[in-house]
Amino acid sequence: MNTRKFLLLISVIAVWALAACNRTFGDCYPVEERTSGAGAGPGSEPRPIFTSAASGDFGADPQGGERKIACNESDLEDEEEREESPSDTSERPTDSPENPPDPCPGFGDITGDGATFLSCSDACSSKCPSPGMAPWIYADFDPSVFKFVTIVKDDGEGKGGGWQEARAKLNFKRLTIPHKIKEWSCAFTIGMPLRTEIYGQIDPDRAANLSEEITEEVANRIDYHLPQETFCDTFREEADAAFKSKYKRLGARVTK
Repeated sequence: MNTRKFLLLISVIAVWALAACNRTFGDCYPVEERTSGAGAGPGSEPRPIFTSAASGDFGADPQGGERKIACNESDLEDEEEREESPSDTSERPTDSPENPPDPCPGFGDITGDGATFLSCSDACSSKCPSPGMAPWIYADFDPSVFKFVTIVKDDGEGKGGGWQEARAKLNFKRLTIPHKIKEWSCAFTIGMPLRTEIYGQIDPDRAANLSEEITEEVANRIDYHLPQETFCDTFREEADAAFKSKYKRLGARVTK
């Protein structure tokens, strides 16, 4: 009788253990990382090892591994889930609904050799370097652009003499945010004496500095919405007039 009760108790415990294995309440390890317990040999069926909050150390990973998967899920399912929901948000398309494109792109660095006309729409006014001051013009022509060479040597006689010229090509661009940049260039020739009664000797460096001064002055007031050919013709005319107005007795000329 005692033997029957003992066997019945063993049966109840076995049924309880089987039910516990079919429904887990804790973490579990990948199936391939653990086989059945002692005595497992070739051909033994792999069995998952579970940890349960209600069973103390029962089911602890004997290999000390840290990799776990959610219970009742395979490695394949876990991998598919990671592919469908990437954790790296930097890989999301920049033009997605969550990350719409910037309607007012930045204009970058507008400094350098050339002249830039910049204006912004009301919606993009924050992109202007000087809010409330549009249109805004930045003109910076390097003196090295004006390479003067002697055309007629100075014979040293009279109040002035000699002649030098520089063939220049200046770059311009118009940027109206958020529209695209329009770029063009104007070529012209600047000529002036090598020596004058009022200004004395005018070497190539001095001639280049005078040319930079006049062209930047004109670039800061000309209308950048003119058609390209008209813009260049107007620029040459205004530069010639500026020389005659500011340096009346220099004798400088701006030609095509």
